[in-house]
Amino acid sequence: MKKIIEKLDVYLNNIKIKKKIFLLYFYCIMIPLVVTDTVICGMFIHDEEEGRKTRLKNMVKSVEYMLSGDADKAAALSENIYFNKYINEFLNQEFSSGLDYYNQYQELLKDSLFESSLGTSNVVITMYTDNPTVVNGGKFWKMESITNESWYQEFTQSQQEMQMYSYYDNSQITKFASIRKVSFVRKLNRYKRDPYEKLLKIDLDYVGINENLVQSNYEDEVYVCDGEKIIFSNRYDMNTQQDFEKITDVRRKEGEYVEEFSLFGQELEIYAVPQEDSFFRGIYRHWPAIALLISLNILIPYAMLRPLRRTFTDRLEILNKTLSYRNQGKLEEIQGIQGTDEIAFLMRNYNSMVQENNHLIETVYKSRLKQQEINIARQKAELLALHGQINPHFLFNVLENIRMRSVLKQEYETAEMIEQLSIMERQYVEWGTDLLTIQEESQFVESYLKLQKYRFGSRLSYSIEIQQECSGYKIPKLSLVTFVENACVHGIEDKAAHCWIFVKVFTKQEYLYMEIEDTGSGISEAYLSTLRDRMEHASIEMLKQSGRVGVVNACLRLKMFTDGNVKFTLESEENVGTIVTISVPVQFLNREAEKDAKSSDC
Repeated sequence: MKKIIEKLDVYLNNIKIKKKIFLLYFYCIMIPLVVTDTVICGMFIHDEEEGRKTRLKNMVKSVEYMLSGDADKAAALSENIYFNKYINEFLNQEFSSGLDYYNQYQELLKDSLFESSLGTSNVVITMYTDNPTVVNGGKFWKMESITNESWYQEFTQSQQEMQMYSYYDNSQITKFASIRKVSFVRKLNRYKRDPYEKLLKIDLDYVGINENLVQSNYEDEVYVCDGEKIIFSNRYDMNTQQDFEKITDVRRKEGEYVEEFSLFGQELEIYAVPQEDSFFRGIYRHWPAIALLISLNILIPYAMLRPLRRTFTDRLEILNKTLSYRNQGKLEEIQGIQGTDEIAFLMRNYNSMVQENNHLIETVYKSRLKQQEINIARQKAELLALHGQINPHFLFNVLENIRMRSVLKQEYETAEMIEQLSIMERQYVEWGTDLLTIQEESQFVESYLKLQKYRFGSRLSYSIEIQQECSGYKIPKLSLVTFVENACVHGIEDKAAHCWIFVKVFTKQEYLYMEIEDTGSGISEAYLSTLRDRMEHASIEMLKQSGRVGVVNACLRLKMFTDGNVKFTLESEENVGTIVTISVPVQFLNREAEKDAKSSDC
């Protein structure tokens, strides 16, 4: 027996995969299926077909009953509103002002008869009137707000008293509600001599109705359609926020059952679609015969698949393990390959690929890693140079101010100036982190402006306004003070008249805004566009150039901090002043707060 098995293995290893698949298909699939289908099909195909039709019909009747119940509730609710004279009188009343309307509306809401008319069901009630004194809002709206709506135009043309509609509502009124709508519309014309036209619309609980349909746990799929539109379905993947799907786009199966019915003037169709596996429910009733057939289906494939498994799966498993194994960045070659079939050919090709791949890893991949390490080191060096470039530019201007004050005034106020300078110097020398809270940065700005106040005297006034919720956000160090310094040096210094510097930090619509405004000499139109371009496209290459780089430096660090999601706005007029506005998405500031929180947790 052992020799026979070895000869069979050698034989199968030299057979093409195409022939192996044919053998597998013939012995393991065709023979069992022919025997099984011959016995089973004659036993229960007819019975299962009749049972399926009955099941689908009962499911359609159940869905029709459920929808009719919801529609009847809406109709009964409309009847209460239709006969409520207080609502009718309110809609016909002419209000002297919006305040008068509001007061009357509140009185109507307090009326118990009004509340009882609206009921407690989970529906949305809206009444429309062409009364021009009504103010849009709540449950009452002007008729002109819906004249362009498709459902209103269709209802007007139908000349019906009441009607059900299903439509996709993308109006501004419903932008926070479910977009798909099923509504019961009725004219409020009980009193024929009313001066105004009135209309009632009851939006049914679309999501609730569809959810009830899903939770009914029907065995098959069901679709409630208005023409081509699928209004309701028990499919779990239905998206109520999108437009209605079309029944023609849904993949349906043979044997579906369709029934039509009318719901308050709306003609609907219910499609009951059987599941693919519904046919096999009859197998349980014929299990003795099926058990015999299954036994045959198991024994024959088992006897044939054992040798096929060895020739296929064993060698493929060897290939799989070799592909997933890595040893110090190199792939292992397969040893002892046998046979001449496709799998053996694949193994040999794999060995050739491994040899070429190992060579590429050695010559290309490792070389690329080395180049990346060089690039990272270069970037770190440029960033350190960036920090170093900030320091002399800023500090030298401050020391010059102290020198000028000492020479001109010869006062002891110099001691106070030095104290303010020490605050600034302390911030300047601590580069353990490049980030400060806005509160800390504002103290830095105030110290600088106090120094400038000593220099300019009554020529300079300043104001710092920091919104309370902004004080904890972190920004790159010297972001604000760099622009304040620029305002003093280039705006206030050249103007003899009294000048103001305003610093404001606030949030608006998920953005943090930092504004630095001065009433100084302004910027010429020719240089304004150049400065805007330098701020918007700040780069390390610009810092390598000679000249003033303080503003470029601050802009570049803000761009790095926000991954390029910062916006700079520069407005200026000569002899009037300059405004710089920096806007940063709050999400980047929150991101830094989360990083700090994680660091503290660690």
